[in-house]
Amino acid sequence: MRVFLSVLTMLFYAGPAAAQASAPSLHMELAADHVDITTGFNGTSVVVFGTTGGPGDVIVKLKGPERTVIVRRKGRALGTWVNRDNIEFRRVPSYYDYTVSLGKAALAGYPALLREEEIGINNLGFYPEDEDEDAVTIGLFRDSLIRKMQEKGFFPVGPKVLSFLNPGFFKASFDLPPGVPMGIYTVEALLVTEGKVVARQSKTLQVGQVGFNARVYLFSNNHSFFYGVFAIMMALISGWSAFTFLRRD
Repeated sequence: MRVFLSVLTMLFYAGPAAAQASAPSLHMELAADHVDITTGFNGTSVVVFGTTGGPGDVIVKLKGPERTVIVRRKGRALGTWVNRDNIEFRRVPSYYDYTVSLGKAALAGYPALLREEEIGINNLGFYPEDEDEDAVTIGLFRDSLIRKMQEKGFFPVGPKVLSFLNPGFFKASFDLPPGVPMGIYTVEALLVTEGKVVARQSKTLQVGQVGFNARVYLFSNNHSFFYGVFAIMMALISGWSAFTFLRRD
């Protein structure tokens, strides 16, 4: 029902926009403005519908809350592997993905647009806290961070292809994998003409736990000491129970 109402709303906006083609416009709606993480969550899809009221290409980005991430590099010392070097990166998106309607070669032709709008993982604005570090070393640690995020499914390998269902009516879809970070996500759509953004719109998406998982999560954060004591007690009781009831004698 929400998807149906969203489509009707966008078609309503599309009519005036088509009549005023000289003034580019963009309207976007989410199929759902929240993602509920429950027990057994195996991932989901975030679906975006939108309409354009003028010529141009469309780029849609989905970005999670920013965090500080420490990347460590191991080295051998006295016959064992230990953490020897580390770099702390600031403003790292906990999740990032994007979809575009123009080809990869055409997209690469607008480097200023990619840099200013942070389109693509190589243009994300996260930076090392110690900017005096050697540029080559920073590059190695940055590449390692990106690879780890890609392995988890939190960063894309490349852009997705945005599809137009009808002229001026597009659909974008993003996959959220299991273990996706919680928080407020931002969905932003851009209408681009000749490398310039002529219209934009953004929406927020709430990703969070619900039900029993949410209560446990809140308790562990608000009462960490008691949560730790309870976890130790449960481990001791489980071990004693297994020893008592499963012993053969």
